Amino acid sequence: MKKISVLFIGNSYTFVHELWNIFKEIAHSYNINVDVDNVTSGGYTLEKMNDVNDQYGSMVDYKLKNNRYDYVILQEQSLRPVIDKELFFNAVRSLSEKIRKSGATAILYETWARKDGSDILLKYELTSKMMSDKLIKAYSDIGKELDICVVHVGKVFYELTTRYPEFELYDEDLSHPSLLGSYVAALTIFAAIFNVSVIGVNKKQIDNERQYILEKNIDSVIFE
Repeated sequence: MKKISVLFIGNSYTFVHELWNIFKEIAHSYNINVDVDNVTSGGYTLEKMNDVNDQYGSMVDYKLKNNRYDYVILQEQSLRPVIDKELFFNAVRSLSEKIRKSGATAILYETWARKDGSDILLKYELTSKMMSDKLIKAYSDIGKELDICVVHVGKVFYELTTRYPEFELYDEDLSHPSLLGSYVAALTIFAAIFNVSVIGVNKKQIDNERQYILEKNIDSVIFE
């Protein structure tokens, strides 16, 4: 079987718990041979990742020109699509063109809203629901414009957190993912890329009953 090569571009929402390795383990549990790579840095925007004069932006440019990836996952800084939507759109437009020229397929990794109680939500006079809706719309709009697949991880987070608060998807800072949150993100990205149901996935993070609830909700978002 051909090895699938995947590059993850983003910030701490991706490098916390090394999401790319969780993704790789899930793929291997489905007997899918994947190779993973990443360019990630805390707080980074896609605008910076697109800047060849930036340390990490130049790394992105080099990797796209010198490696053969099948998929490139783009994760924007968590607030940018909400407060600077056009900067987000412009970065995705430029990066997706670079990715297309490299022969890879761009994938948008939609992140989640801050959890209610977050100081950031108070600062911008938002609720978690409001921020979630804005993120979903921003990612969906640019995805539709450029015909890029959007993986609605943020939507999965919101629905699981709202319906099943016993799932601890957030770290104590109400922003970053817990280990379970990173697992949910990786599983959702995997389901979207390979267009497969994740019900019954071999890699277990929690008890069977809650695992099934988690998997069923991911499937319902991916295949709605």
